[in-house]
Amino acid sequence: MKYYSNKQSRGNTLLPLFKELGIENDIEMVEVDYAKIHDAEYLKINPMGKVPCLVDGPAVISETAAIYAYLADKYHEKGLAPALNDPMRGEYLKWLFFCHGPMTEYMDIKYLQVPEAQIEKCRSALSMGNEDAVFAFLKQGMKQANPYLTGEKFTAADLYLAYWIAYAVQFKILPYLDEFDPFIQRVKKRDSVQDVDWLQKL
Repeated sequence: MKYYSNKQSRGNTLLPLFKELGIENDIEMVEVDYAKIHDAEYLKINPMGKVPCLVDGPAVISETAAIYAYLADKYHEKGLAPALNDPMRGEYLKWLFFCHGPMTEYMDIKYLQVPEAQIEKCRSALSMGNEDAVFAFLKQGMKQANPYLTGEKFTAADLYLAYWIAYAVQFKILPYLDEFDPFIQRVKKRDSVQDVDWLQKL
């Protein structure tokens, strides 16, 4: 497998997953310089001109949540994804794609400093709705975590959500809600995230 990324990109989100799965040595890391990310050579791999991107034989997976889901299923014996017939599979997928959809959109809108009035005007067209909706969703999920998002077993969704919460808090995009603490404190003990500074600082 080849993993195309950049040290300054959200591709770093995948590094703890590689460690959880024990596949660091099975992946060829390819650094993509941002100055060359729109060159024809890389656009043949990902026409979006973005990283990360995982190539596994004929499969080219270019979205972070898709890479998470793909690898957790490929190495299903590691137990990081509920089985296809497990009722909690839906809960697991919900959190993966909440992070990739509404939460990422919220973070981008906050970074771009879109006025609140404009957000409310477009609320029905936004996957995040508004800030209150994002917070309500996160708070409910944290209260229901028992102790993880899908119950007793830690999954890739827990890792992905914890990483993004920590990133958003450290960059002052998201406040550190009280509801986050039990969940974050559990995840930050994982060996895979010991070198993730913004998670360990929470």
